Amino acid sequence: MAQPTVLVVGAAGMQASSLLRGLHRSRTPMTVVGADRQIPEEEQPDGFPPMRWEQVDILTENNRLRELCTEADLVVNCTGPYFLLGDAVLRAALDAGTDYLDICDDADATEALLELDAEAKAAGITALIGMGSAPGTTNILVRLALDNLPDGDADVEINWVVDCHDMSGAVVPHFVHSFRTAIPGAGTMPDWDGLQPRTVVFPEPIGPQTVVTLSHPEIFTLPRFTRVTRAHNRGGLIPVDHTMLGWLLARLPEHPDRAIDGKALSQLFDGFAARKTIHTRLGSGLVVDVRVGAEGYRYSSGATTTQEDATGVPAAAGVLVALDGKLPGPGVIAPELLSPKDFFTALRLVSAGGGGLSVARTLDGVETEPARIRDLIAQSDEHTTLQEAR
Repeated sequence: MAQPTVLVVGAAGMQASSLLRGLHRSRTPMTVVGADRQIPEEEQPDGFPPMRWEQVDILTENNRLRELCTEADLVVNCTGPYFLLGDAVLRAALDAGTDYLDICDDADATEALLELDAEAKAAGITALIGMGSAPGTTNILVRLALDNLPDGDADVEINWVVDCHDMSGAVVPHFVHSFRTAIPGAGTMPDWDGLQPRTVVFPEPIGPQTVVTLSHPEIFTLPRFTRVTRAHNRGGLIPVDHTMLGWLLARLPEHPDRAIDGKALSQLFDGFAARKTIHTRLGSGLVVDVRVGAEGYRYSSGATTTQEDATGVPAAAGVLVALDGKLPGPGVIAPELLSPKDFFTALRLVSAGGGGLSVARTLDGVETEPARIRDLIAQSDEHTTLQEAR
């Protein structure tokens, strides 16, 4: 049987680079095609799989993009920010009849992609959206907790922080956009107190950090695909004045040409982020609480992992799950529909190690005893088997 072909769009970006390194670590046979508006001139760095490069502009060369999608077994979209670039790559994959995966982290873009569900089903393809860290790993952790909690409606609290040194390129306009869309339906930019700032203690080396309400895909997909009835997302940057800088930039009038707005925001962020040059990088942190009534689970991590690896490595695991034919579908789906066992099995193959994820049982929001991810996965797998048998 011929090796599957994976088309990585936006392959010259940072998250895509991490994804490619993860695929190479897995040693899974595949043909990789990298596509980008500008392809690298230098030699391919160590740790990348053998690959062919194709130059394409996804917004102006629709026919060329469709041709590349037709040649692939899976299209991986690592372009961004997604609220600017929209659904161009998914539509090309739909026209080509090719399965699709992305790392979309914009809430409004996620809603637009979910609206293509009927078209994806009609085309017979599966489009897995938001397969990064948050969203991505966070969704699967929520699913894992739900499979181990009693029946009933669930509440989810997601808290995360990333280091200001990880803020570059498309990440900056995405972060600013998360403030502009923080309160669904509000219609106005919230003031600082309206973002409900609070201190969350993350595991070392991160420690206590300030997080605020920000829009994120999980608050839309978890209630759609699971029994979660309330989901809240809070995030921030280290140090906190960079979070406030993002909020201040979000209060500026948007430029009519949103692409120009994105470039300008990145320049303004770097220009005003004076402490970025003197701040010693800490890393990133994550705390996810899932509760059904009084019972719950809390996931916590603190690590020096870069944001590109935190996003690209789970995406690489999603690629392996897709190539193994284990994506539920057809249709547009979110990561919480994946089997946790399939995902974590693939994650071990693509990971370079680290991350430091821990989990504890909670009662009324207070940790009671530690738990083990592997035990939760075993219970989740048994839960899935019982569901399929019904």
